[in-house]
Amino acid sequence: MVASIPISDVNPFELERRLEPYAFYEELREMGPVVHLRTLDLYAVSRFADVRRVLADQRVFSSAQGVVQNAAMNAAMAGSIVGTDPPEHTRLRAILGRPLTPARLAPMRDMLSELSARQVERILANGSEVEAVSQISCHLPLSVVTELVGMPDDATDRMLPWAAASFNGMAPDIMPGTAPALATIGEMMGYIADPSLPGRLRPGSWSAQLHEASVSGEIDYEQFLSMLQGYLMPSLDTTIFAMSNLLWLLANNPDQWELLRSRPNLIPRAIHEAIRIESPVQFFSRVATEDTEIDGTPIKAGSRVFVIYAAGNRDPRRFENPDRFQIERDSTDHIGFGHSAHRCVGMNLALMEITAMLTALVGKVRAIELIDAKRADNAILRGFEKLSLRLVPLSGG
Repeated sequence: MVASIPISDVNPFELERRLEPYAFYEELREMGPVVHLRTLDLYAVSRFADVRRVLADQRVFSSAQGVVQNAAMNAAMAGSIVGTDPPEHTRLRAILGRPLTPARLAPMRDMLSELSARQVERILANGSEVEAVSQISCHLPLSVVTELVGMPDDATDRMLPWAAASFNGMAPDIMPGTAPALATIGEMMGYIADPSLPGRLRPGSWSAQLHEASVSGEIDYEQFLSMLQGYLMPSLDTTIFAMSNLLWLLANNPDQWELLRSRPNLIPRAIHEAIRIESPVQFFSRVATEDTEIDGTPIKAGSRVFVIYAAGNRDPRRFENPDRFQIERDSTDHIGFGHSAHRCVGMNLALMEITAMLTALVGKVRAIELIDAKRADNAILRGFEKLSLRLVPLSGG
C-alpha cells in the first residue's frame, strides 16, 4: 500500500452504515480521491468525476475478476455480462439487451400507463392509506417484468427472494448475511441448471429468446445459464427500490410534489433526481489490471477498487446543494445506473415503469403524506422494505 493514501477503518457493509451512509460518503470524498478501506482491503473512489473515469476505463479497471466483494459470488458471475469486459461484454450485452431497446419497449408504453392508472384508482377506492412498496412500487415489475422474463410459475414466485439474495450475496464473507444469501443463490443456480427448464420457458419470452440464441450457437449453453441470471437478479429490486425512494422523497418534500403536479413535464427530471440522490445501487467494484493512478493517487495492479456510485451522485463538485431533492435539476448525467459499457441494460424499461406509475399518481393524487417507513436490509441496494403513505385524492381531502 502506498503510504500517501488516506486510511479508513469503517466498514461500509455494517448495517448502521448502510442505513445512514451519507455522512461517511462525505467523509470519504473529503479525505481524498482514493481512500484505503483497511478492514476490507478495498480502495474506495467516491468523487463523481473519479467514479465515472473508473467505470469508463474497462481496460485498466476490469470487471473480469468480478465486481463484488467475495470470491464465491465473483466466480458465479464469471463469464456473465457483469463479469466480462469488452469486447466479450459488448457481444453478450447485445444479446441480453435485445428485448430492452427503446424501439422494442415502445409498444409497452400504453399498457404500462393503463395498468398504472387502474392500480392507482384501485388504491384510492380502498382508502387513502397504502403500503406503497407492495401496492405501488412492486405492481409493474411483478405483473409485467415477470411475464416478460417468462420463467415457469414456480420460479416467478421465487424471483423476489432470489433477487434479494443475489445482492446480499455480494457482500464480503465476514458479513453475517452473506453465507445464507449464497445458499439461496445456490438454490437459484440449481433451478436454472435443471435440464428440463428450457422446455418450460414461456414461448417468445426473454428467457426463451436467450435459449434460442444458445440453440443457434450464438452463445453456448453455459453462457445461456449465466446470462439468464441477468434477467432474474436485477430486474425487480432495483426498479422497486427506485420507485419507493422516489415516493419517499416526494412525501418528505411536499413543495416538490406540488411543483410536479403543476408541471408534469418535470416527471423525467424528478425520476432522475430521485435516482441521483437515493441511488438504488450504492456500489460495485473493479480490479486494476496494471499500475495506474486516480486523480494523482497511485493504484497498484491487482488492487480492488470500490466504486461508490451513491457518493459520486452527492458530490458537490458536480451537483450544487447535492443533498437537496430538486426536481427542476438536470441530473441526467448521474451514475445511479452506472456508466459507460456497464450502464444498466434494463434502464429503459425501469424508466418506463416508473414514469407510467408516477404519471398516474400525478393525475389522481393531491398530496402524498408519510406515515411510516422501514429501510430494507440489503448489502448493495438502498430502498424500503415497508413504506406507509397517505394518498390524498384530488376529489377530496
